[in-house]
This record gives sequence, C-alpha cells and structure tokens, in this order.
Amino acid sequence: MYALAQSLIPADLAVLTEACAEVGLPLHVTDPEAGHAPPAGALLVSFHRVAATRPGDPSAAELRRAGGYPVAVLDAVSATEVLAAVSRGFSFTLASPLRRPRLVETLSYLKNVTPPENTQVLTLGNGALSSPAKSLPVTDAEAGLLRLLSDRSGQIVSREELTEAAGGEDVNKVTSVLKQKFLDIQSGAKLLKVPHLGFRLVGTVREAAN
Repeated sequence: MYALAQSLIPADLAVLTEACAEVGLPLHVTDPEAGHAPPAGALLVSFHRVAATRPGDPSAAELRRAGGYPVAVLDAVSATEVLAAVSRGFSFTLASPLRRPRLVETLSYLKNVTPPENTQVLTLGNGALSSPAKSLPVTDAEAGLLRLLSDRSGQIVSREELTEAAGGEDVNKVTSVLKQKFLDIQSGAKLLKVPHLGFRLVGTVREAAN
C-alpha cells in the first residue's frame, strides 16, 4: 500500500514526504509527462496538483483506472475550483501550500479504514460465495457485481458500470447485502464506497473451478 504524488511543487512534495514518513506509508513520485508509470501494488491515495490553466491534468476516467483516493491540490481554493475538481473525479481537495497536520490526519484515516489488498481470497461459483470458514448463496445481481469488481480489483468502478453488471438493480442495496455477507462468512474482504466515484473491492474473488 503506497501513496503517489504527481506534479506537486517542491514545497508541497517535501511536506507530503514528511507526512507519509510519519504514518509509515511509502511515497512514490511520478511524472506522467515523462511517461512514468505508477509502481505495482495497492495504491491508497494519489495527490495531483491541479491548476485551472493546465490541460494535462488527469481526467476522471484516468483517476478511476488508477484506483485509490485521488486528491486535488489546488492553487486557488474557491467553491468553483472545488466543484470542478470533484466533478472531474477527485475524492478530496486540499489547498496549496499543504499542511503537515492535515495530511497526517488524512493519511492516517485512509490507512486505517482500508485493509490490505490481499486480505483474503473468496470463491464465487455455483450460486454461492465462500470463504475458508463459511458459504452463503448469492443472487445473480450480487454475482455480476462481484465479478466486475474482481476483474478490476483495487480500482474504482463507477456506479453506472456496477448497475449494468447487477442487471439494473439498485447498487446501494446490492453492495449493502454483500457487505453483510462478507461479515457473515467471516471474510476480511471489503467493499469500499468512494465518494462521487463508485466502489472498489479490497480482497480477491475467484471463480470456482468447474
């Protein structure tokens, strides 16, 4: 599990580096314009400097593909700038210059509520979801939603895509039932709701062998 920084000014990057070190979270710095790809592993949170005049800022689709919680670091904080960042797919906004206490608080919270990606492997098949401890039946809607999330494990999947995968059923209801079933079968896997973006699966769901 790591944090990612893209295009931050040196002063903000220095503060973020100190905050990550304080909470024990590795920080990777990439330059998308130079073709640097994010490292392998579970991305917890990414920080992107967002300026109104920069056409190269990441799009909502790019943020969803990357997974994790994308944070917009704004040069100018106003209701208009915040709304624009949220509408483009960012989960949170922070003002530049970054403040270490706020960063430590934010990073600690996200780290504490997000379990490791390899929490547990679950098995889906024959109309049931199984852990090493227990097994429970699942509906077609639940199975379809789980398959899509599993195919894109660790990534944020939009509500629209999940609705289609669940056969048009209410995503909130389906995910609520699945969260309870995860608990009932003593699973460490999680379904996390990412504000304004969708849901992501923490854990692994594999198809049962025929």
